[in-house]
Amino acid sequence: MPDTLQERIARLEALRAIDTLIVDLSRAFDAGPSAEMLRPLFTDDASFKIDQYGTLSGGDRIAQGVAGNADQGFKWTLHYLVSPKVTLASTGNHAAVEFMLWEVATSAQGRAYWIGGRYVATAVNSGECWQFRSLELQADLISHYPEGWNAKPDALADA
Repeated sequence: MPDTLQERIARLEALRAIDTLIVDLSRAFDAGPSAEMLRPLFTDDASFKIDQYGTLSGGDRIAQGVAGNADQGFKWTLHYLVSPKVTLASTGNHAAVEFMLWEVATSAQGRAYWIGGRYVATAVNSGECWQFRSLELQADLISHYPEGWNAKPDALADA
């Protein structure tokens, strides 16, 4: 292998940091969504394309726009961001990232939805942390679930 041990460790640390970035994204989405949690995940010049529904530009606008969506879009979500594929640049300072989305959500109108697709992103290392410079949701499924969500049963025997 041509890489030194130090380069290999740096690569593993970068891959782990990008995995953490993805996890932090899901938690920020599911925390309200939280503008405070979202903002550090994006560069100042980031873009977030939300399928056919529009693009948010700039880290501040992304954080505020996603958080503000709870009033008109989805007020509750549970994101599963899985199967990340990270292609780290040879310089180690940016990466092409893809991961899958499976989500259950409740709209501001109280309707239940299943959502599935993929995210395509570019992540960059600012020197202090990894952030998204671009993020694109490619939704394959946004389907209303007419039965809606039920409350958890008091006991599993009641399920």
